Amino acid sequence: MEENSIPHPADKIPSLSGIIAKWRAITHQGLMRSQNEDAHSIAHSIIPKTPTESASRYLFAVADGLGGHRGGAIASRIALKVIKNEFHKWPGDETPDRLVSRAMQKANQRVFCVAQTNPELFHKMQTTLTVVVLNQDTLTIGHIGDCRLYRLREDRIKVLTRDHTMANDMLQMHLISPEQASQHPGRHQLTRSVGGEMFMNAEILCEQALPGDTYLLCSDGLWSELTKEEILTTMQENDVSSACEKLVRFALRGGAPDNVTAITFHIEMIGTCAAPQFSWRTIFRRK
Repeated sequence: MEENSIPHPADKIPSLSGIIAKWRAITHQGLMRSQNEDAHSIAHSIIPKTPTESASRYLFAVADGLGGHRGGAIASRIALKVIKNEFHKWPGDETPDRLVSRAMQKANQRVFCVAQTNPELFHKMQTTLTVVVLNQDTLTIGHIGDCRLYRLREDRIKVLTRDHTMANDMLQMHLISPEQASQHPGRHQLTRSVGGEMFMNAEILCEQALPGDTYLLCSDGLWSELTKEEILTTMQENDVSSACEKLVRFALRGGAPDNVTAITFHIEMIGTCAAPQFSWRTIFRRK
C-alpha cells in the first residue's frame, strides 16, 4: 500500500505551513583557477508549531572567497557554517530580517577573527556573502559583495541585489553610465566584504514570495559570463535542475576564468497543506 493511501482520522492529519520549494545547486572550479573559493549552503527545516501543524522554511546561501593562499576558500566556508548554524538554531520568534542581519554580523566577526590569528597565512582573507531565507510567504535577503539574486516572475527577470563594487558605486552616484560601468576596471573591485573589518554594512531586503517564482542565486563567476537575456531564457524552463545545469555549462563555455556557483529554486506552494497530499521526496528533490 502506498503511503498516501493510508487512511487518517480527519482530526489527526498533520499539516505543513509555509513554503515548499524545489531546488538544484552546482559549483565548479572553473577553467582557470587552481581551487574553488566559492561555497554554497542549503538547509530546510520543519519546525513544530502545534501538535498538528509544522512550519517549513529554507535557507539558500552563496559565498565567494578572496585572499592569499587558501584564505578565500576558508573564509567562504567559515561564513556559511556560521549562517547555517544560526538558521538551525532559529526558533522563529525572531523576525527573518533580524535573524539574517545577526547571522551575517556573526559570520563577519568570525572570519575577521580567524584572519587575525595568522596574518601571514590569511592576509586579506575575506568573502562575499548572499543569504536567502524563505519563511511563510516572505523572502529575506542578506547581501554583501557581488554575488547576485535574480527573480523570474511572469516571464520578467529582475536582479534583487546590488553589486558592492567600485564601478557600481560610481554608477549609483551617476558618475559613469551603465555602458561605462560594464567595462570599468573596477567592476569586480569590491567595496564591501565579509571579514575585511570588525563591523560590516550588509544590505537586508524583504519581499513577498509568490507561487511560481523562480530564483537564481549565483557568484560573479556565472553572471559575468552570461547576458541577462541568456539568464532569462534559461530560467524560463520548467525544470530548475536542467536550468541550473545549463547556466553553469554556458558559463564554462564562455571560458569561466573564475569559480562558478549557481543555486536555482522554484516556489512550488505557499500556505498550508495536509501532509498526505504530497510526498516528502518532493520537498527535498534535487531534480
